Amino acid sequence: MKALYTYTLALAILFNLNLKANNSEIPKGIVYQLTVKSSEITQSKQVIEEYHYLRKIQTNGTIFYQFGKYTHYTIADSIKTELENVGCTNVQVLAYNNHIEIPLAEAISLQYKEEMVPQVSGKKVAKSITTKEVNYLIEVQKSGLDHYYSLAIPVTAIETVDKILEETDDEQVLEISVDDNLYSIGKYESFEEVIAARKQFIEDEIYDVFIMAQITDDRLDAEETNNLALTIQTVVNELAAK
Repeated sequence: MKALYTYTLALAILFNLNLKANNSEIPKGIVYQLTVKSSEITQSKQVIEEYHYLRKIQTNGTIFYQFGKYTHYTIADSIKTELENVGCTNVQVLAYNNHIEIPLAEAISLQYKEEMVPQVSGKKVAKSITTKEVNYLIEVQKSGLDHYYSLAIPVTAIETVDKILEETDDEQVLEISVDDNLYSIGKYESFEEVIAARKQFIEDEIYDVFIMAQITDDRLDAEETNNLALTIQTVVNELAAK
């Protein structure tokens, strides 16, 4: 009987660990959480004052604590760095959208579309790059996630489609994704390239055109990250002077 009781207790402990990726306890929308090893929770207290939505999870036989209600990747990533600085190892940032775990790249891209791409004005006037665009793109660089650039163009008329097709030739990589008539066009490796493409679209009277960062989960090294952020700021400063 004692052996049966011990076995039952062990099962109860096991099933109290949340093995599922999804998290119904956190708020809706985009939420980022952090994980630390259960053996390193003491070190984490040097950085974390309150463990929001704390739960235990098990991954590949290792037990972690998962917590947080961070609304932007850059905040979660900066705390991840602080945790690593006090001795926590294998700290991970997880992203959720409406309780469902999604890749970091997808979460950051979704937020960019929802928060940073301006509303279509309908006015036939060339637009300068907005402060929101600049600040967001610099944050993307500082996050250290590898990425390329594309242009977001709201398409509401056949004439706009015709103009887009005139600008894109067979040699250009063309990625188009539909989201409320918002199309992501082109694949540009440098900020200078996407700026030039944006200028060309505006000259062809496509005025609602915004820069997007298409992010992957690969990481850049710190020196490359800082250099890219500086490049963006320099190019934007030059544009502002024109």
